Amino acid sequence: MEEVKNVQRLADENSKIAMSEKETANEMKALARQEVKRAKAREMLVKSEIELAKIRERLAEKIRKLVEKKEKVKSIMKISEEILKTEKNQAIYNEKVADIQIKIAEIQRKIANAETEIAEVKVKLANKKIDEAKERGNLAKKQLAYVKQVNANSPGEKISKAEGVYLKIQKDLTKFETDVMEINKNIVEKQKKLADLKKELSEKLAEREKIRPA
Repeated sequence: MEEVKNVQRLADENSKIAMSEKETANEMKALARQEVKRAKAREMLVKSEIELAKIRERLAEKIRKLVEKKEKVKSIMKISEEILKTEKNQAIYNEKVADIQIKIAEIQRKIANAETEIAEVKVKLANKKIDEAKERGNLAKKQLAYVKQVNANSPGEKISKAEGVYLKIQKDLTKFETDVMEINKNIVEKQKKLADLKKELSEKLAEREKIRPA
């Protein structure tokens, strides 16, 4: 009878845990969906930044070439050396900034993509946790069904069948828990890669800050 009491206690605990898991998982899912939306919006913003950076790079290159043409005809056109020097220095500065800005934008694109991937995996995790909660709730019901069969002094065949049902679900629940653990590992790996990208971005931003006009 002590074994039956233990199953009863397990059923009660599983029922409570299942309710909490379901509530938590639903909130996780809602949050993850918002994170997906935000990450996708960032992807669009970064796409615009890359296009803008490329336009700036093309413009900087054209300005540099224009200055080079002026240098070739400076004596004919009587262009001031000081003006040419200023324009050339500014053109070089603009090209350097444009070049590193493209690199920064590309890293930001990778970051936005990584954030989208993480958010999407979090949705997957939440869905798996919802399924796990349902399975745990089902386990609690089947455990109670087994306890009722025992307390009702049902035939041994019925009791064995009821026990077999809840033991199978209990085994299936272990698989859900393993799946959740694997998804969590996947998230951690992606978060590590994201951290590396953010470090790379920080280094490029610091590099950009060192660029100064002549």
